[in-house]
Amino acid sequence: SALRIDDPHISQRHCVIESVGGKAWITNHSSNGTFVNSRRIDETAELAQDDEIVLLYDRIPGHTSERQWLGQETVTDRHGYPASRLPRRAVGIRALDQRATAGLRTTPARPKADAAETHPEQQLRKEEEEHKRMLERYAESKRILDKYSVMPGKSSDYMALLQRINDENASDTRRPKQPLVLKRISDSFTETYLPFKDDLALRERYINYYGDIRLGKVLEDLDRLAGAVAYKHASDANGDLAPVVFVTASVDRIDLKSRLCPDRNYRLAGMVTYVGFSSMEINIQMQAVSESGDKVEAEPNLVARITMVGRDKYTGKSSQVNPLLLEDEGQRRLVKLSEQIKEHKKATADSQLSKRPPTAEERQVIHQLWQDTKQYQNNAYGLHTCPPKDTVWLDETVMESVTVCFPSERNVHNKIFGGYLMRLAHELSFANGSVFTKSRPSYVSLDDFSFKKPVNIGSIVKLTSQVVYSEPDHATFQIAVAADVIDNLANTMERTNTFYFNFSCPGGAVPRVVPRSYEDMMKYLEGRRRAQAGKLISKLQNEMQK
Repeated sequence: SALRIDDPHISQRHCVIESVGGKAWITNHSSNGTFVNSRRIDETAELAQDDEIVLLYDRIPGHTSERQWLGQETVTDRHGYPASRLPRRAVGIRALDQRATAGLRTTPARPKADAAETHPEQQLRKEEEEHKRMLERYAESKRILDKYSVMPGKSSDYMALLQRINDENASDTRRPKQPLVLKRISDSFTETYLPFKDDLALRERYINYYGDIRLGKVLEDLDRLAGAVAYKHASDANGDLAPVVFVTASVDRIDLKSRLCPDRNYRLAGMVTYVGFSSMEINIQMQAVSESGDKVEAEPNLVARITMVGRDKYTGKSSQVNPLLLEDEGQRRLVKLSEQIKEHKKATADSQLSKRPPTAEERQVIHQLWQDTKQYQNNAYGLHTCPPKDTVWLDETVMESVTVCFPSERNVHNKIFGGYLMRLAHELSFANGSVFTKSRPSYVSLDDFSFKKPVNIGSIVKLTSQVVYSEPDHATFQIAVAADVIDNLANTMERTNTFYFNFSCPGGAVPRVVPRSYEDMMKYLEGRRRAQAGKLISKLQNEMQK
């Protein structure tokens, strides 16, 4: 039976609610829109108990009351972010029982021009003010990211970009570098937003099959934000760009501390915490934007530490960057912790297995592994029998992919964007981890790695992933992803870098990965070292947040 609402501004056939298969469904038929729990439905949606349905239509001419509406419609700007919230009059319907439509009741909105604001109206005004402040911060962050971008502008044509680069390289006129400026840590502060809750189109690009946020896409955003922070810190006294090119030298650590929810808005904020001669270390945090009802400010969901290096735009040599002005003891403590991380990285690089043999403790680990695998050996030379179900040979965990790099993934330096390579590597490691554990693993962290070689447009990149270390008792494991550029003419490959991703398997079993060759032993030890070093870096990063 039809539910008639006596209001001339509701569409003649606004929506249809029907019971099918024991469930209640609503179908929108009005261009004015039908909203379920403040979310617009374009076609058909399932209803649950206590769902709130709002029918919206344009403001009625002649009414002067500020608050004569119960719903909102979000209007997006050209970036897809909410530009404003337009008041509209509405009729609300609350579904009392999803099993039948007979229990529905209507709550028509009525103007209250002379009445004082009720508590819900005060809360609504507060939310509007908070939303307005967030929009202002978002607009400012967009302006900064556009000015100090590491990616070509959306409107720039590829051939025009190539022509500009060629003209600059061929020109004898060079823009002189301005004198160095003493910069505060706050001068480099840059933030941006990922409004998954408010921007459904953005959420659609980031969501995965399981309904979670794609971490690989977030890794791209982290690298892009780190570049913007670096360029902003290196700007001159007037805020103009210096003739310096910044590239991502390394990623020290990226820790995911809690799950990213697709129904929340997130803020990414970064700043410089340490400066060398031509390098700078950038700390980035990602946390949910506070909403009404949150009792305390949310802890960071993700913490990243990225090192950028500056090169002279014309000579390619190291270029000194602006030094830091430390204003208080807290900032000096940040620098000291950064120095500890840098010293630890240097010590790790000096003792890597390609330069020095394993330590006495690691040789004992190797010997124990060899003894453990003897029981799986066959009498025939070089053959092994199948290990038990909870054990996997390390050389049997390989998974590969090949990608052709297109111009759409370039940065402003006309090279392939490093964040894009991180995303490809993360998605391959996730696929490998899913096969390895026969479940859906959860990302934990990305360990220290360095970009050794840039990747040119048109390159053929081969990614090789392999489970190199596991801790079954803690349900964690590590996957190394090696990135190689294939030269199809010379039939050679050149290593650009190797990523190390750590995963956990909550509620599931993680097999023990066992090497059976000396080369695999070294891979196992490298993974073990990085897992231990990553825990130390995470501990120091946690101290930075205190």
